[in-house]
Amino acid sequence: MRFVLFLLTAAVLTAGSGPKPGLAGEVTGAVSIIDGDTLQIGDRIVHIAGIDAPELGQRCMIEKKGWRCGLEAALALRKLAAFGAVSCTSENDAPTVAGACQIDGKDLGEVMVGQGYAVALPGAVPSYQSTQDAARDAKLGLWRGEFIPPGDWRRGARLPGETTDTIFCVVKGAINEKDQRIFYIPSDETYEDVTIDPDKGERMFCSDDEAILAGWSRFPRK
Repeated sequence: MRFVLFLLTAAVLTAGSGPKPGLAGEVTGAVSIIDGDTLQIGDRIVHIAGIDAPELGQRCMIEKKGWRCGLEAALALRKLAAFGAVSCTSENDAPTVAGACQIDGKDLGEVMVGQGYAVALPGAVPSYQSTQDAARDAKLGLWRGEFIPPGDWRRGARLPGETTDTIFCVVKGAINEKDQRIFYIPSDETYEDVTIDPDKGERMFCSDDEAILAGWSRFPRK
């Protein structure tokens, strides 16, 4: 979600200061995970400000063997959300926002960086960088092997041997009965029930960013 929300993230972050619990409003509702840095809360999508995680279709390398780091990062965030209370605040009330998020009172962005499943973005609070340095030194998460920074991966950079055939395109773009283009992710309860029919114009995407930029939506229009 970094490409889609770059400007929103810049508005949320202030260099040299941490995520502020007193932003314009709290985003509330049931929490589910889209990818390693993006949550769905109720009927809104929240990108965790200050971090960038690998896309769902991204592959990383450990000892010259590929592993599905994008899905593992999403699973790491999902585990955190399952065992703690997540709350986010944002300066924007749009359906898709960048926000400062906490898990049981801890900075969720910093937790993900500390586990090695996300990288700190330029302009993030100083503690994110020091936390990232510690994760790198301990070889946690992405730092266990080789990886392309998520932003570079979205711009087309790939590890040696990573081709179109090796990218895990797991986001399903389906057309519902109202002719609305909706995308589904592996953590959705109905994901396995969704069958893609290319003859209808349905397709697979390698990330939620790709689906959104192609004009697909997370939620059906009422």
